[in-house]
Amino acid sequence: MRRFVVFGLLIIACSAPTGAQQLLLADTIQLEEIISYGKLQKYQSGAKIEKIANAGFNLAQDGNLEQLLSRAFPVSFKADAGGLSTIRIRGTAPGHTSVNFGGIDINSLTLGQSNMSSVPVYLFDEVGLQFGSSSSVNGSGSIGGAIHLGLKNNWTDGFKTQIRLANGSFGEQLYGAKLFRGNGKFEWVTRAYYYRKTNDFTFVNPYYRDFENKIFAIKDRQHNSGIERMGLLQELNYKFAENEVLLVRAWLENSGYDIQQNMQTNLYQPKYKETYKDDHVRVWAEYKNQKRAFKYQLAGGSLFDNSVFNGNAADYIQTSSYLTDVFVEHDYSKEASYKIGAKATRIYPRVYAYSKSIGFEDRVDFYFSYYHRFFNKLTASVNLRQGNVTNYKVPFTPALGLNFLALSKQSYSVNVSGNIAKSYRVPTFNDRFWIPGGNPRLKPEKGMNYELGTKFNFWGENHSGNLKINAFYLNIDDWILWKSGGNFWYAENIQKVESKGIEIVTDLNYQIGKIKAVSGCNYSYTSTQRVNSLISSNAINRQLEYVPKHGATVFHTSQFKNFDFTLDGSFIDRQYTDEETKNILDAYFLLNLNAGYALLPQSNHKIRINGAIKNLLNSNYQSGWGYAMPGIGYLISLTYNFK
Repeated sequence: MRRFVVFGLLIIACSAPTGAQQLLLADTIQLEEIISYGKLQKYQSGAKIEKIANAGFNLAQDGNLEQLLSRAFPVSFKADAGGLSTIRIRGTAPGHTSVNFGGIDINSLTLGQSNMSSVPVYLFDEVGLQFGSSSSVNGSGSIGGAIHLGLKNNWTDGFKTQIRLANGSFGEQLYGAKLFRGNGKFEWVTRAYYYRKTNDFTFVNPYYRDFENKIFAIKDRQHNSGIERMGLLQELNYKFAENEVLLVRAWLENSGYDIQQNMQTNLYQPKYKETYKDDHVRVWAEYKNQKRAFKYQLAGGSLFDNSVFNGNAADYIQTSSYLTDVFVEHDYSKEASYKIGAKATRIYPRVYAYSKSIGFEDRVDFYFSYYHRFFNKLTASVNLRQGNVTNYKVPFTPALGLNFLALSKQSYSVNVSGNIAKSYRVPTFNDRFWIPGGNPRLKPEKGMNYELGTKFNFWGENHSGNLKINAFYLNIDDWILWKSGGNFWYAENIQKVESKGIEIVTDLNYQIGKIKAVSGCNYSYTSTQRVNSLISSNAINRQLEYVPKHGATVFHTSQFKNFDFTLDGSFIDRQYTDEETKNILDAYFLLNLNAGYALLPQSNHKIRINGAIKNLLNSNYQSGWGYAMPGIGYLISLTYNFK
């Protein structure tokens, strides 16, 4: 309770922030593809990197990363009703996707993955999703992809504030505040939020058994699955000159939830309750000097993670780490540049199930990136990375990418791209050191990714659009699984997995009279199979668990004066949930409706009212076997901006 009071005072103290977040559709032809952190595209020619469009991003301000990404792209998630969610990009495991805040991968060092439900959209300005291997750029873990949480540098001159309130079905509430204050050179930005949800939705429970009356389903209510989260993100930015800046970000997060029980337990043990709490402190600072041909950056950060299950402090799971990242970049001509850098991390694990002799682990990476543009039509990039881990051998990871402007006409253009990248993942601390079952002799998981894509852009007086098609092949060897050893489970390099597929992304911006609109659809075909395994299994050469073969999203947004209307839907194909041919999740389609109105859009006091209906068709579906999901529900939000 004390933390809640302190947090409430913080929100009151900084009640405020950003400029209007109206849903305005861009009139420009080109769509922005580069997110703030890292200038990802420059040194990764041919890589598929997508930024969430502003319209979709603004509509997801009350939600989390899983809700944002699942509505924007046909990406697979295994999730319950809000407490826990894990991602599977291109058929890979949750630990094969890095989640980057500045130069920090926030994935758990013990589990190797992030809970996508616990990452709030409200604290960030943009989110970029990279498909395919990128370990040569991001280091360990980016075998399937990478998520980049972006913050824009506004360099506020004066004062801006925003307050956001949201209320919805099943006890959902969000209270948020942002404050921007500066003089054009120095900027202080505070972002804070509090979120809760009781999750007491009703559903049809198929585990009821009344053989006498032949009743095998009953209306039930979800118990003990509440969520409560709060966070604070503080920025201190200083601009010495136009191309010389110091950026400091501190992100504090407290996440607590009741672990949702499956439908059978919920029916027969309605009072059964388990809790899980996470505390995170993430700090990142960087100094950039880009005033001359030789540019350089000095950066560093620290992380502290603490997890508690059922309030049992004796079963402590804590990790702390400290890292530095230094690089020099040289634009030695208008067509070519290179970057040389090093990143060092020291990690201190403190886990009740590890040996006390484990003190710390050092990880040092050296990397080199090269970019070249030929004849204004072809760009090429090379990335080389060599990692070093205490008492551990890490593979060398190169990557090569090309992007070619095949056609450029007055009203359209065609690009062709390709990328080859090697990747790896160091086994987690649990994989190596958990007692019993951890295996210090585990080999790193190794991936090889091949990508081929084309992009067709077109534009006219009142319309513009894109069509992107990407084909990929991903081979992952020495995939780590925990297998039964009788008395306990143990980790081992078990299997080889191959994933291949096609992804299609489309969008069309157009204007009819005074109505501005954007429509689009995304589709993915992903065939992911274990082609070799040390464990005898019926699932060899069969689709991997929780990886749908087909996925699609569709969306449409219209804006007329101060009104806007959005309809979006997502389709997920049937999914296996284990290695047997049973317990298969049915395919499902979710439809969402949003409508908004902007008051006083030209004044210094802007108000936006938004209403949403989630799961408009009241679809009965599951994202994790045996776990109920909410039906139709509403969410109403009010956003006030002052400048």
